[in-house]
Amino acid sequence: MCGIAGIVALAAGRAVSGELALAMADRIAHRGPDGSGVHVGPGYALSHRRLAIVDLAGGAQPMGTSDGRLWVTFNGEIYNYLELREELAAKGHVFLTHSDTEVLLHGWRQWGRGLAERLRGMFAFVLVDEEQHEAYAARDRLGKKPLHWLVHDGLFCFASEIKALHAVGFEKRLRTDAIAQFLALRYVPDPITVFEGVHKLPPGHWLSLRDGAITTQRFWRLAFGEAVADRAAASERTLSLLDEAVRIRLMGEVPLAPFLSGGVDSYAVVDSMTRTLGRPVTACTIGFPDPRFDERPAARESAAACGAKLLEEELSPQHLLDLDWYAHTYDEPFSDSSAVPTYHVCKLARRHVTVALSGDGGDEGFGGYRRYLFDVRENRTRNLLPRALWRLFGAVYPKADWLPRWLRGKRTLQNLGRDPAEAYARSVSAHLPEEVFAVLRQEHHAAAGDPHAPLLAAYANSDARSPLHRAVATDLATWLPGDILVKADRASMAVSLEVRCPFLDHRLLEHAATIPPAWHFAGGRTKSFLRATLAGRLLPAALERKKQGFSVPLRTWFQGPLGSAVEDAVGDSLLQQWLRPEVVRTLLARHRQGVGDHAEMLWAVLVLARFLRRWCA
Repeated sequence: MCGIAGIVALAAGRAVSGELALAMADRIAHRGPDGSGVHVGPGYALSHRRLAIVDLAGGAQPMGTSDGRLWVTFNGEIYNYLELREELAAKGHVFLTHSDTEVLLHGWRQWGRGLAERLRGMFAFVLVDEEQHEAYAARDRLGKKPLHWLVHDGLFCFASEIKALHAVGFEKRLRTDAIAQFLALRYVPDPITVFEGVHKLPPGHWLSLRDGAITTQRFWRLAFGEAVADRAAASERTLSLLDEAVRIRLMGEVPLAPFLSGGVDSYAVVDSMTRTLGRPVTACTIGFPDPRFDERPAARESAAACGAKLLEEELSPQHLLDLDWYAHTYDEPFSDSSAVPTYHVCKLARRHVTVALSGDGGDEGFGGYRRYLFDVRENRTRNLLPRALWRLFGAVYPKADWLPRWLRGKRTLQNLGRDPAEAYARSVSAHLPEEVFAVLRQEHHAAAGDPHAPLLAAYANSDARSPLHRAVATDLATWLPGDILVKADRASMAVSLEVRCPFLDHRLLEHAATIPPAWHFAGGRTKSFLRATLAGRLLPAALERKKQGFSVPLRTWFQGPLGSAVEDAVGDSLLQQWLRPEVVRTLLARHRQGVGDHAEMLWAVLVLARFLRRWCA
């Protein structure tokens, strides 16, 4: 795992600065503390920071071919590089190292722009072909590895993290629509960033720069094809693909350890890892003093069943108050509070290993989110009555946060009166558009647009037929790359740890996409098919647990020490340029009084304030 950066001139004959490219890479030295490199060629400069995992002796980057015509800087792991190497060698390609990086150089010569679709793994790279006068960039199918770019002063500039691009000296103008989307979703979705002119290469896309023109093209999209009919065969195939995904992610010359929460997915990874290695492993978990959020007892049970040694750490509100590292690590506003325990479990793991395996992706592949089940039910119910009647019911039903949860039906009734795309967008959002506009200053409303626009576009662009698959397709385009994988990448790379996700193996996901949606929700439960498939491997109690993950007790903490932090934040002049302080203060007062739960918005306010102070002061 590494950090990459560089510059490519748009016009022929222009010299570029190797010192600038190296300065960009040095800003992300945490991604690769084991070495650095820079290569300057005609009209381009590539730089690299290395975290050595495969071919410790011979994998230095940037890497070039023996004739010096091809150069690449690469971040990630190519899990099928040995198979590709063998195929390329049979075609006459001569390899000089044992690194997966070299496969990219020879693969480009063999397959050209079709290179990315031949790769199995997580990756972001930029390759320069001096002979063809082309720069080619690609990002893996799911977006596990990041790639940001901008055009500045006639230069195409790229980097793993935005902080590296600041070395170029672009003007830091913020996008109002990005701020609004952050407040609604907790993150800024691809392909935009919070900074005008700075872009993310979307997952499953390649980019080509040739003759001063930039073109992008999608090379992969999850296909929801014909459903399998044989349940037993589907279960067997699931286990086989999961074990294979775990096995290939054990490659490397450094120690590995898995994360372990109290859930099914991480437990399944630990179990498969133990079976593959034939020995117990060391796993890492995070807990809280509040037993309602503490998954350590469940993690201990799962670890004991696998014979795993469990390393633990406990978090307190102080970990959320220490936001200097947070603002530096996340170059954009990012308010998924589970980023804090994720960072600390990565710190814990890094004291012992260089690579960690996580359970990320199991929910997207196998119907693990409760919102999927609710959305399926909503779509089934929506057709029972005219939509106008549902809208009437939603209008007259009281908004009663004080009622028991099972009686709070206003939002559901309102959703039943809406278009399915809009309904799903509202169910998956941290905050509704009206809540965003209540806190956002009036002068920004016009430029903010619809904060749900990326979700609506992703839902509309899906060719899936079932409600579940349309929801999954939406999440794969927005939530997964914008939230889950950003959280994992930045938190892990901040401590120089590589994280691998077996459930996000694209072959496993392609298989999961053929499983009938009804199988996932049998008995009115989420993830029913995967639970049944794993029944012979995992403890019955673990299969019955509700999903929790590394959740943070925000509601309680904002009624305590975090509330004072919000009071300080709303007095910041930079924050007041964007948000209405009187509204934030009202939300804080109501939250402290127990009138509604406003912890998510209060946390977003803290994050935004610290981002502005760190990157825009």
